Amino acid sequence: MRRSMKNVALLVTAAATVLAGPASAQRAIELPEEAWVHPHSEITVPTTLAGLPRNRVTEFAPDYLNIGISFRDEAEELSLYIYRDTNGGVPVWFEQARTGIENRDTFGRPKLPYLIEPYAWPGAEAWQGQRAIYATPKSSVGKSTGLVLFSVKGWYVKVRATSANRSAEELGAWIDSAFAELTPPEARVNQPAVIPVTDCEEKLVFKKKAKDAKVDGASSLISALLGGMIAEKVQEQQQSAEPKKAVAWCRDSAISTMQVAYRANASKDSYLIAFGDSGMGVSVAPDSGSDLLADPKKNKKKVFSITVITDDQRINFVPQNRLPSLKRVLEIINENRRTSAVSTWGDDSTIELNPDSL
Repeated sequence: MRRSMKNVALLVTAAATVLAGPASAQRAIELPEEAWVHPHSEITVPTTLAGLPRNRVTEFAPDYLNIGISFRDEAEELSLYIYRDTNGGVPVWFEQARTGIENRDTFGRPKLPYLIEPYAWPGAEAWQGQRAIYATPKSSVGKSTGLVLFSVKGWYVKVRATSANRSAEELGAWIDSAFAELTPPEARVNQPAVIPVTDCEEKLVFKKKAKDAKVDGASSLISALLGGMIAEKVQEQQQSAEPKKAVAWCRDSAISTMQVAYRANASKDSYLIAFGDSGMGVSVAPDSGSDLLADPKKNKKKVFSITVITDDQRINFVPQNRLPSLKRVLEIINENRRTSAVSTWGDDSTIELNPDSL
């Protein structure tokens, strides 16, 4: 995706719901009655998987950016999700999905019986991910359940499996057979090791409440442009054959069970809030636009950005004069105090500037 100034449009936008989750836009879609290739990840999905017929296909974001495919019968279900990798990493979104399973009453709140397993795609071992298999004797819907998550060529691939008949060990073998029937794209380089999430040894401390930093049109525009460039760079790296360094994510604090802050390599000036388990995150970090405009001769304090990252957008909110707490971030997002937004999908990009930031 190439960006030039002629593609930038300044739009006056009314307030809108920012954190509308995937469920708000979901719709049922039809796929051909034959094996189907996801147009972006190039994963080939058959009409039956591990002995189950394809049952339901749901699109959570347009242009197949987030899609779920269900295979089921009366006793068992396999759900395949393919969604765009725009932030975080396999350990973060695996942890979110695992937490969701372990806190669901329908599964009897199962406990992980083993350590989280590193997992290689059967038949395509270059793709590395994570897996968790649960026995669910207290469940109202099945005898066992399981979760697998990969990052494949810039896309997350998640499989959820539930069975009323299979033991946890049998479910693991069943998941293996399902992946053996899915055709992944060719991996051109081995991925870095996937490091399971751990609790942060020292959690962030917010001694003073963050306040709004000065906002102007120049910094808002530059932050939006740089956000688009960051998204492009991430996509290029995902497609590159160059080896990538492993990232160690630690779990910091949480707003709720499924709204959790994670820090990459124990960073002390940035964190990511994961919302749910479908890839929507909020990046809190030093503001690139303000840094670029700062006078290097002056000892200017850092300004921090708040950016909601969705399947196809980066939405910037009013920057803060110090690293804001999770509570402060959520307040600003809930009040929809956005300054700019930039499209990160497609050939053309649109930048929206809130008139209050001009």
